[in-house]
Amino acid sequence: MKQVFAKHYDKLLLLTALLVLGVVFGFQLTQVTDFGVEHNPKESESAWARSSNGVVLETKLKNNLMPGNFIFYKTSEENFSRIEISKLIFKRKAEVTIQLKDGKILNGKIKPKEGVVISQNWSNSTTPLLLDIDGRVAPVQMRTIKKIIGAPIYVLDDNADLTILRTKQPHFYQRITDKNFSSKSRKRPDWKKISSDRNNTVYELFTPPLIYLIDNELTTTLPEAPIEEEEKEPFGASIISFSEKPYRFRLTSWIGNSPYIEDSKLTEEFGRPIRNRLEVNKSYKLIEDPKPGRPSLTEVDNNSSEKLLSLKYFTVQNVTQKNGGVKPVGRALIEDHALGLKPFEINSIMENVFLGQFEVELYFKIGKEDPYQITLSQTDTGKEITYNGRNYTILDFDINRKSVKLRKANSIPNQFEEIELVSP
Repeated sequence: MKQVFAKHYDKLLLLTALLVLGVVFGFQLTQVTDFGVEHNPKESESAWARSSNGVVLETKLKNNLMPGNFIFYKTSEENFSRIEISKLIFKRKAEVTIQLKDGKILNGKIKPKEGVVISQNWSNSTTPLLLDIDGRVAPVQMRTIKKIIGAPIYVLDDNADLTILRTKQPHFYQRITDKNFSSKSRKRPDWKKISSDRNNTVYELFTPPLIYLIDNELTTTLPEAPIEEEEKEPFGASIISFSEKPYRFRLTSWIGNSPYIEDSKLTEEFGRPIRNRLEVNKSYKLIEDPKPGRPSLTEVDNNSSEKLLSLKYFTVQNVTQKNGGVKPVGRALIEDHALGLKPFEINSIMENVFLGQFEVELYFKIGKEDPYQITLSQTDTGKEITYNGRNYTILDFDINRKSVKLRKANSIPNQFEEIELVSP
């Protein structure tokens, strides 16, 4: 027997191999390829219902379906119909897994008390999704999300008919639209002749490859050394103060129909009052070299391009005081041509008049370079500031927020960095 076995060993081996191949091939031909596997367990406890949002489906089965996907139900033994998902409603503390477009996975719970509604245009929403991750609130921008895996309440399209759906079992798998795909996929395998018997691999049969364990994964190549990125330069600007400034001139007295206005700026500078006498319908400009005790304004023609302000109107009225007495009050209508505002009133009982004027102190400092400080006003929108070769532009002021927006030009052409500095 041993002699017969040894004599016909190669034939028996070939016969055995053919038998094994025949069994495997026959199994493949008889196997039905099923592309219609769907999530449909009874334990999911799916329930159709109607709410204020329309027809909804509640289930405990977790899925990654998003608005625009479909839920299927059988209309016959072989045919399916589908309903589009219009919204997802995640309740507070619902457990979700968020897959980001960059590949990261976030696991947590929905944080807002009112829950979260994901609508058709969810990727364009500017409101972040608040996620509770191990007690820490993490805002996730909607535009960065690829999929949300969880068990939400599915709000269905307006065409959904609850009277039909009540008796149907939902199927969540996104079915292939080609009905004949399954039958086409069961074609007989196409065996092709190998073009070459040459071994094109870098390894020989008895030469084991070098295998490395990198981040718990096996690989035959070593990763490239990390490239050290240059540390980003700080913006380099900060705000010291943002303070409103009262109008420079205030009405202090009058003689007849001529008011006297005090130049508070020069009064503070010289340490003594600097007053100017004005006449109605006349214009005045600043004196280039004012002297202590002398007026700071001089009359010019009404058509002069140098005029600073004009007196449009003046009157004296008796105003009843809180104590019951009467006090004469001088009222002047002033037009300040430098401010570009409509004519405004100043009177003798006003300590200060605020017209949207302000001063902003900015401080520039980067590394060990010498610092630079500058004072800005409301007229400096668009002003360019150069600090040690770096160019900054004043974009806007916000007097209510007491903030200023700046743009810094990067070393790369046509690349900018913008920031808003808010006064402390």
